[in-house]
Amino acid sequence: HGGCRPGFLIIGAGKCGTSSLYHYLVGHPQVLPAKQKQIHFFKFYMHKGMPWYLSQFPTADAFLSSGALLTGEAAPGYLPYPDVAERTKNMLPGT
Repeated sequence: HGGCRPGFLIIGAGKCGTSSLYHYLVGHPQVLPAKQKQIHFFKFYMHKGMPWYLSQFPTADAFLSSGALLTGEAAPGYLPYPDVAERTKNMLPGT
């Protein structure tokens, strides 16, 4: 089953606090983590398609059973790639 759409995507540089921010966010009881912190979809895995990307996030059942409201990912490796911002804007408007 597919996961829910992420509500946040942390883009930064390596060693600049993106991991800390991600862990602070997912430490909140109403935030569920992605299957992995850095999915790298918009840089390496777009060929797998949006259903694959969404499958990296918790399902609606997981949200309902946990009472969580939000999920997302962190991607410090995106910063040097300006095309990633455009892809994200087009595929995840409002995130």
